Amino acid sequence: MEGTAKAAPAAGKSGNSKKVMAIVVVAILIVAAVGAVLLLGGAKAQYDPDVFRYGTIGGNHESLDPAVDYETVGGEILQNVYETLVFYNGASSSDLKPMLAAEMPEISENGLFYNFTLRENVLFSDNKTEMTAEDVKYSFDRGLLLNDPHGPFWMYGAVLIPNYYDYDAGKFGKDGKLLVDPITEVVNVTKYNKTTQKNDVTQKTIIHLYINQTVLDEHIWAKSTYEIQFNLTQPYAAFLSALAFNAGSVVSKAYVEENGGLSKAGYDHMASNTFGTGPYVLEEYKVDSYYKLVANENYWRGAAKIKTVMIEQIPDTSARILALKNGELDAAFVPRDQKGSVENVANLKIVSGNPTFNIDFLGLNQKINKTGIDQTLTTVPADFFADKNVRLAFAHSFNYGLYIDETMQGMAIQPNGAIPQGMFGYSADVDIYDYNLTKAKEYLDATIADNVTKESWLDKGFNLEVFYNNGNTARETACLQIKAGLEALAPGKIAVTVTGLEWSKYLDYRKGGNMPAMFLGWAPDYADPDDYLQPFYLSGGTYASMINYENSSLDSAIMAAASELNETDRAQMYEDISTDMYEECVYVWTAQATNFFVGQSYIEGYYFNPMFSNLYYYDLDKPRWDGWTLTKSS
Repeated sequence: MEGTAKAAPAAGKSGNSKKVMAIVVVAILIVAAVGAVLLLGGAKAQYDPDVFRYGTIGGNHESLDPAVDYETVGGEILQNVYETLVFYNGASSSDLKPMLAAEMPEISENGLFYNFTLRENVLFSDNKTEMTAEDVKYSFDRGLLLNDPHGPFWMYGAVLIPNYYDYDAGKFGKDGKLLVDPITEVVNVTKYNKTTQKNDVTQKTIIHLYINQTVLDEHIWAKSTYEIQFNLTQPYAAFLSALAFNAGSVVSKAYVEENGGLSKAGYDHMASNTFGTGPYVLEEYKVDSYYKLVANENYWRGAAKIKTVMIEQIPDTSARILALKNGELDAAFVPRDQKGSVENVANLKIVSGNPTFNIDFLGLNQKINKTGIDQTLTTVPADFFADKNVRLAFAHSFNYGLYIDETMQGMAIQPNGAIPQGMFGYSADVDIYDYNLTKAKEYLDATIADNVTKESWLDKGFNLEVFYNNGNTARETACLQIKAGLEALAPGKIAVTVTGLEWSKYLDYRKGGNMPAMFLGWAPDYADPDDYLQPFYLSGGTYASMINYENSSLDSAIMAAASELNETDRAQMYEDISTDMYEECVYVWTAQATNFFVGQSYIEGYYFNPMFSNLYYYDLDKPRWDGWTLTKSS
């Protein structure tokens, strides 16, 4: 080029200099374009700054009703479509900010009264229905009346309704209307009489208790158009944090009533439709395929930068990772054991190392319901895991180090109970179980297989089926490691079958208590140890009921800790409870993960918050493509 320039004609005359400059400019632009294409993962042709595509392992929501849904698939939708009175401030799990509330609430000194002033001119997704205190009250009244036994409203009911655990609400009559009045049902029961050796027909009376509307009005009070007050039955240190969970989402009273209200029809409608105040609207979804969210252009905080979010279900891990590498996805769920396949990929970035509050565990059912499962795969009696020795044998049969190092790729720690490290109430003084097959044999040898032979399960042997949800390779590996450890205790006598279930079927089996042992994970509803102790250990709690665990003395300790407002005293109470939980060993706690996010390098606005259900799309952005360069959106 330099030689050509020397021979160039005088200025003002046509010649090669303009060509040279043009070539240089073109070259620069080509380099810029190539760089941009590389940044886009070679996907320039399909790159759309207004569309965000996220690849998941698959699985469908259980419900789209904030009062009912209690799993991660639906939780991701609810978090982006609905809103709560308060929400997390950026990446902080402990700092809350007002959301639908105009400011943080006034709280009485005794911790019983929470008074909120609401934002004005906040519209639901029809862009004409304004949110008021009546909507807030209705949202909580409705959730308490529905009282889904597998839902999340326990976290509010226990402190908003006197004697909450004595109520049997949530029942629909023959007309499909919610039974909010007391009702007595008399049913015939056929029972075998050992004396007469005949089937006798007896009558059993079932009383359905109810939550009186007066009680609801006393504890949830719409004081004015934009003022709502909660009057707690007892102090609850975690109440404000609990309000940030999806269950505290505000629904439109008018919308719900127009679509069935407190009836089976209304329940079903809300299970498959959304109507919130959030930054996105669920436009459509297809079972086993995708969810499509579109930005609410009239959202009160301003429209989201990403106009369309496609949550795509791709169960095959290899296909999902390939789509991510090829730029067909902006981000995707990548199992930790696949870390090597996404490292050092030019167009991808990994955000990891931040401690989560998510813990994985093996649940051991103390009263197995074998109805609906293959009886031949599980030969142990229903109360097999009621024996603590059995549970301890399982705890020492799992290779924690191997699982964390290889399956979790070192991105996890071994928990010492339900309360995760980094959360208030965690106790470092509780020892962890070690992988020790000698100890496991000793515990299994101490068991009594039956009352006749007095044989241990080590002598007698057994068949057991262990379950996980399909697509979660980490949990599948964990089940296989449990299998390897147990079968090594008594080769040829102990047989463990590992079974994967589709997500909805897995949830049904879980609710029915059908699974003898199952791997699952827990992401907290709110950032407080109470959200671990009540679900896992309180009699009737979400997971305690799943594994049929009851402990009245532990119940009292859990409720006392939840009501304690002195943080020092409360911390000591949780340390004591942690020790008791360790002794009980009703779960095998396998790993507390650190985060592992994989997405395209161009993604802007991403930050990790351990309390988010997957991604919060409102804060995300993608650069604009003008043909040659990538620029931030305005």
